[in-house]
Amino acid sequence: MKPQKPVHSSKVDVGLDRLSEMPDQVLVHILSFMPNRDAVRTMLLRRFGNLWTMLPALDFDFNHHYVRNYHVDVNDVDAFDEEKRKTSEAFSRFARFVRNVLLLHRRSTIDSFHLDIGGYKTNKSNHVDPWLIDDVQVWLKFAADREVKDLLFYCAYRDDITPPRCVFTCQSLVRLTLFGSMLVQYEHQPQLHMKALRKLTLIGVHGSNEAFNQLISACPSMQKLKLCNVEGLRDLNVTAPSAKNLDLNIVEMPDSSFTLNCPHVEILNIAVDTRCKNSGSFLLDVINVSSLQEVNVGHLPKCPSGLKTKAFLRHFRDAELFKLSSQAFKQLCRLKKVDFPQNRWQTLALQPRWDNERCLQVILELVKSSVGLEKLIIDHGVSSGSEGYNEVLGSELSTCVMPQLKNVIILGFGKCCEGQLQLIELILRNAVVLEKLEITFEENRLTAVDELDFVKQVSRLKRASANAIVDFSCN
Repeated sequence: MKPQKPVHSSKVDVGLDRLSEMPDQVLVHILSFMPNRDAVRTMLLRRFGNLWTMLPALDFDFNHHYVRNYHVDVNDVDAFDEEKRKTSEAFSRFARFVRNVLLLHRRSTIDSFHLDIGGYKTNKSNHVDPWLIDDVQVWLKFAADREVKDLLFYCAYRDDITPPRCVFTCQSLVRLTLFGSMLVQYEHQPQLHMKALRKLTLIGVHGSNEAFNQLISACPSMQKLKLCNVEGLRDLNVTAPSAKNLDLNIVEMPDSSFTLNCPHVEILNIAVDTRCKNSGSFLLDVINVSSLQEVNVGHLPKCPSGLKTKAFLRHFRDAELFKLSSQAFKQLCRLKKVDFPQNRWQTLALQPRWDNERCLQVILELVKSSVGLEKLIIDHGVSSGSEGYNEVLGSELSTCVMPQLKNVIILGFGKCCEGQLQLIELILRNAVVLEKLEITFEENRLTAVDELDFVKQVSRLKRASANAIVDFSCN
């Protein structure tokens, strides 16, 4: 009797349900990458069922539920009223969705809770309705009760909604972001305290100076603080030893001052936003920034005479790295004369505007005032070729000795103008200990022939340092 051959089926087993074999934890992890609204819809699938109620992250954004028509003509009363009606109905559905999700959610703790109600308002005034204020208070309290780690609340109407006090006493919070709400000072109550908070971001927030400082002092472990367009803050004290990074945008108002006391901050991003034509009496007073290592300036105080600019630079003269944005550098070029104070910057990073006739002069004046400068970074990414460049330097700047300068980096070099080439020539001629000059060409700005001609031109320039190397590369 012959042995029987095994039977091989030519059909593929299409009945295998790999989704059903996955553990619940894996499926919940998959749902966490979906918008909450789509994750909830998976309840229609038998395998998923109510797994969405175990989501570790909740993100409610009104903009995902309704796209406003921002092109409605305000003079067309009927169309404008119709758009407001549609917006109101959409927000009612959004609020109902949020309530139902929070009511059915079963996870005991959540990692993040993001709530964005935008600039929604339901009446003709600039205020939101009381029912929405009450709802927001309940929603944020839900997040605090679930020991949330990352909390974000966005509301354009800051004077109406104040986050509940339980948010500022939440011991699990690691990251808190408030956009457009109001802070109040809590008196005759236990102190605010968020022992685990590492990053605090306040944008467009309104409150008293005391309310801001009460909140900031309640974060002993804070590492990064961002304040942008906050109204009411006049005296900032960041004394937490762990606070190393401060991002500060100050609104410059007339007859006002801003006091900065941050003894442990190492990295400072600062911009002084001028919104008034007459802000000459504004004063920035820096008490203690003794630990500063890096300063990034986005916008300088407005001052035609340059006196406030000089005082501003003097506050940060002990930093190791000093950066000026293109806007801040443009402000310096507008000043007729600035006697820059001497500083101890080791690295200076600039974004010059070569379409200004004082560009080269400002660069050399900054280099001259930096007696210990070892590294200079010039970013040409925002510059343009200057066909009519005719800046004339005095003998004091054209023979400016650079005794410590070792490295120079010129990024995004594009269409060459006379000022750019003159700067390179001055560096090679006056940097007596220069080790390396790196020039990076911006892609597609110069032809191969132009690049080769420029390389030959630079190679013929005299060098004060016998060890100086000029390196060319493409971005």
